[in-house]
Amino acid sequence: VRLINRAACLVGNSSSGIREGAFLGVPCVNVGSRQRGRERGPNVIDVPHAADGIEAAIGRQVAHGRYQPSHIYGDGHAAERITAVLAEAPLSVYKALSYLDS
Repeated sequence: VRLINRAACLVGNSSSGIREGAFLGVPCVNVGSRQRGRERGPNVIDVPHAADGIEAAIGRQVAHGRYQPSHIYGDGHAAERITAVLAEAPLSVYKALSYLDS
């Protein structure tokens, strides 16, 4: 994540550009259809497998610079919310074992 955060632009077909890149606001050029159907933030430009289109998209993304961070995949505070719910939930479990004589 530290390397992604330092990047001027992510290029490839990995979900890290779409997920972590969106959270960090890092521009991303998504190449090809591998991530088709995945929700994405405004930091992603989709291009086909063509060198000229990829190069142009990289140029646009680098010129644009950072995007506003997008929280489409969460805000990083899920653990605190889950912990709060579990702390209030009645978690009493009563288990009775019974054995059958043969």
